[in-house]
Amino acid sequence: MANRQLILLASSLTVLALMIVLGGGWYIQGFAERTSDRVLRASVSAIAETVAIENERITLEVPPGAFGMLEDAARDNVYYTVHTGGHTVTGYQDFPRYAPGRTAPVDTEFRYDTYLGQRVRVATQARYLPRHAAPVYVEVAETLDEREALTRAMLMRLILAAALLVIMAALLIKPAIRWGLRPLTRLQEQIAQRSPQQPAAKPLEMEGVPTELRGLVNTFNLLLGRLDASIKRVRDFTGDASHQMRTPLTALRTHLMLVRRLGTNHPDGASALQEVDLAARRLQKLLGQLLSLARSDDTQPLQAMAHEAIDLVQTVKAVTTEHAPRAVEKGIDITMEGAPYLPVACDQVVVSEVIGNIVDNAIQYIPPGGKVMVRCLRAETMAIVEVEDDGPGIPKDQRSLVFNRFYRLSRDKSSDGSGLGLAIVKSLANSVGAIVELAEGSSGRGLLVRVRFPLLPKA
Repeated sequence: MANRQLILLASSLTVLALMIVLGGGWYIQGFAERTSDRVLRASVSAIAETVAIENERITLEVPPGAFGMLEDAARDNVYYTVHTGGHTVTGYQDFPRYAPGRTAPVDTEFRYDTYLGQRVRVATQARYLPRHAAPVYVEVAETLDEREALTRAMLMRLILAAALLVIMAALLIKPAIRWGLRPLTRLQEQIAQRSPQQPAAKPLEMEGVPTELRGLVNTFNLLLGRLDASIKRVRDFTGDASHQMRTPLTALRTHLMLVRRLGTNHPDGASALQEVDLAARRLQKLLGQLLSLARSDDTQPLQAMAHEAIDLVQTVKAVTTEHAPRAVEKGIDITMEGAPYLPVACDQVVVSEVIGNIVDNAIQYIPPGGKVMVRCLRAETMAIVEVEDDGPGIPKDQRSLVFNRFYRLSRDKSSDGSGLGLAIVKSLANSVGAIVELAEGSSGRGLLVRVRFPLLPKA
């Protein structure tokens, strides 16, 4: 990957150097032409200024320096002619003259031509004399050796400079990339030192991190923190779950051994078989609650599903009806009242599990002959579900603790509960934006569990 990047950068620099050479060559050629043309214009102007008419004859005097500024013994030859009306006044007779019929140039005019088998640059200037109808043309030409040599020399320097630029850049690219990637290398080393058990024990350092990467590093640190919390939660959950499952599994194994030894015809064996069934049910319930709690930890998918409107009253009614046989079996009176319709945007399965756990807890912990009241209420922008029982309730100082996983009141340690019911309720409620509250029953006894759901706005 790095080699491909280096090749790409080197290729880009080569293309850039080529563009510089092409553009520079065009500029150099124009510069050399303009520089030489200025000297050529000065020469033809010096001659043209001496053109005069005396006794109706054209006279002129070629200044000594007019050609001296052009001649280069090593390279260029200089030619000139002065003519008017098709007649040569002085100079080379066979010199290619300014084309007849063209408008006489007001200022110096330049052109390329060929003379004596050589390419030449010609400067032409017209001189108008009094009492002479035709203009007098002064033309000076020089060969192109000097200007071409100048162009080649400047172009070679440009090519050399561009080549040096590419070579130096190619030599410096790799160290420059390494230097520029040092912050990323440091981040890589820090990430490599992360402990899989505690990935966020030490956040990535921000010192020396480029501004462009600070947002990424901050986000990564937040991700590490969440991952660390998730790992800790799973570790704690696994430890607590294994502890909670040990008791029903031990009881199940003990009673199975007793049944195997005594048989089902023995009174103690028959009793042990009933205990096996009870332990299996406890284990089944515990596993179901553990799965619910694990699912409730993944709140984002639950929130993503919470788009379809449901009738909270109908959902609560279905849950209450489902638990009614168990309540009747225990001699508990369970009733429901309240608003006829409460539209909310929640996942129906989640709502059913939240209310189901609350009703299940109420039935489990109140004595036979007790009462459970389920209410559906409307309060401004909130839909409220209340589950009230007349059981022993929860002391005020422990109401916040019962939402912790596997937390159980001291009086309930001998019961069939696992301490997961309200933890599941809290976690699932949070996942759909609901709020769970615990309070004392309206009669001064028992427990009132209140769940607030956001109402859907009226269309």
